[in-house]
Amino acid sequence: MAEEPLTVSGATGDSQAEAVMAEVWKDVLGIEEVALDDDFFSCGGDSLLAITVVAEAQKRGLRTTMVHLFKHPTIRGMCGAAVADLPTGDAPTADLLSSADRAKVPAGVQEAVPATRLQLGLIYESLMSDGAKYVCTVAHDIKRPLDQERLEEALTLVASRHEMLRMRFDLSSFSEAVQLVERTVRLPLTVVDHSSLDAAELAERTAEVMKELGVPFDPETAPLVRFHAARTGDESFRLTYAYHHALLDGWSAAGLLHELVTAYVGLLDGNAPEFARPVPYAEYVRLERAAALSEEAVRHFEALAQDMPEGRPAPQSPCMAGYAARVPQGDMDGLFARAAEWQLPVKSLLLAAHGAAVAAERGEQRADVALLMSGRPELEGSGLTLGLFVNYLPLRLDVHDATWVEAARRAFDAERELLPHRRFPHADVLRIVGSRPFEASFNYVHLRRGIQLVEDGLVEPGQFSDVSFDIPVCVDLQNTGDGLHIHIAVDTARHDDAFGNRLMGRLLDALHRIAESPDSAVAHA
Repeated sequence: MAEEPLTVSGATGDSQAEAVMAEVWKDVLGIEEVALDDDFFSCGGDSLLAITVVAEAQKRGLRTTMVHLFKHPTIRGMCGAAVADLPTGDAPTADLLSSADRAKVPAGVQEAVPATRLQLGLIYESLMSDGAKYVCTVAHDIKRPLDQERLEEALTLVASRHEMLRMRFDLSSFSEAVQLVERTVRLPLTVVDHSSLDAAELAERTAEVMKELGVPFDPETAPLVRFHAARTGDESFRLTYAYHHALLDGWSAAGLLHELVTAYVGLLDGNAPEFARPVPYAEYVRLERAAALSEEAVRHFEALAQDMPEGRPAPQSPCMAGYAARVPQGDMDGLFARAAEWQLPVKSLLLAAHGAAVAAERGEQRADVALLMSGRPELEGSGLTLGLFVNYLPLRLDVHDATWVEAARRAFDAERELLPHRRFPHADVLRIVGSRPFEASFNYVHLRRGIQLVEDGLVEPGQFSDVSFDIPVCVDLQNTGDGLHIHIAVDTARHDDAFGNRLMGRLLDALHRIAESPDSAVAHA
């Protein structure tokens, strides 16, 4: 049940709702004071924190949505736009499986729900590549002694809480592809001692471990995740893990690390950890299925497709090359200052820079790109749920005759227009719009959970990672707490060898100009 709204003595209905919303903002954003007309993004908010704000507001009896927050990013605006008939997360829901399919669910399976459209797409592309695509590997240095028994106990605890860690796909036994959650699954863990290796030897051995862990998964066999722990000293070890991307998105992978390390440290110290309950992944499946029926979304993407250029044919054998850079600290500070000044999320400034760089590289005045968006349910506990919630959607950014501040506002407006359609299936969008926007993608993530582990002294800053995707140009920006990092992956079978460095240079130059010369014209970048 949702909590009753807080009572404010002598308050009208509107001011009572505003008082509750103010408390939500303060709790979620970690701020002491907030005014009714303060901008959500200027207060440190972003799209992922917005999900938590909406979920917490609904828990406290307020009827509001993500669309309300993005269109009216103040307390007064959100409360004024809220609708009274928003359904709550407690409403009864129908079974997502047909009765015939439900009867086929094997004994020992705890839950069965249809696979999402994006999961199916990733599995299909993975199978077509003999399993090479969409296996993600990550390594982190943990600043605690390695105790195999406690680590296995922590893995068991985390697996018991999260359906996706016990999940496998069944691609043929039902009328549609289904994800089956086993009641119990042992997460595989290999433990070794690398404490005698020097830094170079350890880096070389880590690369070998990542290759070993990154062998293809069988999507019909649980679990779709593997772990490796290597002692690197008396008080440290390197934790490496691999997972199928159809299982987890990047935010969920960060959540897995946070919960696993938190559980391990608690068990190591003799304190059994307690975690809030995550939302079942079925809630997202339900929302995606409803979104697929949206005629409004179809009209939106059909309008975008009317003057969309043709996409380039994909090469038979993609060859991905990686490029990395760190945004200079002065530019990073300037970007955050501009975002606060303009009352925009930092993401909008970064997206403007990305769009300008892509447009310049193409010799065009606008950029049609793929924006990675999150479709997590706005329900209490959804931020804890592990799963695949992301969606690649086409976004058009016109940088013609724009200053940097105007381009950033256009980027924000373009994302806001996409928000109601964030769960519309990628495959359907691709059919309507074509491949052109999906030749270059953009993603920005603020890794708060990873930053918290670093600040708590549990994990060293930085990580080692590897993943193979199927987008010709992937631009990924990460705020890791110790800086703003850019990662670009380029298909060199489609682009010349110098493309990645040129695009990185354009992007860094655009970010510098936003920070230092925000009123200058984008066309002069």
